[in-house]
Amino acid sequence: MSRRPGRPALALAGSAVLLVTACTPPFLGGDDVDPDEAETALLAQRDDVAGTAADLVAATQEAVGGEVVEKQGGWEGCTSIFPEGYADFQYVANVQLTARPGAPERLVDRLRAAAEASGLEVTGSGDDDVLVRDGDVSARLWDLPRVNTQGDVAIQLVADPCVDVPEDDWRDWMRREDPGPVLGDQPHE
Repeated sequence: MSRRPGRPALALAGSAVLLVTACTPPFLGGDDVDPDEAETALLAQRDDVAGTAADLVAATQEAVGGEVVEKQGGWEGCTSIFPEGYADFQYVANVQLTARPGAPERLVDRLRAAAEASGLEVTGSGDDDVLVRDGDVSARLWDLPRVNTQGDVAIQLVADPCVDVPEDDWRDWMRREDPGPVLGDQPHE
């Protein structure tokens, strides 16, 4: 059996190309993405976040009192295709609440109790935050520092997974207005 010079290197180079190709994700987004399916999925994420937010905000208000002082929501890009924009998006919402007068300085214990009372899976806890999951929606509740904040407690909710959008639609999803999660009996605007 004779070895031809250069053949092992060529075989190795071919293996490297296959390895790089196998590890490189395919281009996300693009012309092959159905815009109606993308919109349906992204609007469903908004509704999923609204459902989780309603339960979580109600449990948090029960635990710390106060009221919602700010809420916002929208679609954020996940995978950058610089300089064009984003290939995929997910729905993200933020809610800030005040605590009732006389509430303790540190609220993380009450936030942990609120997370447990909401019936959601508590996935982590730190000195100032609690992480929960509700299916494809994850949330972080945290005790805000008392400096330059609108409220005492913040809740951030993120829907997974990121949803591919047609390459011509990414600007629309970046600019799309959304009032934030529906809380209580509020309709979507």
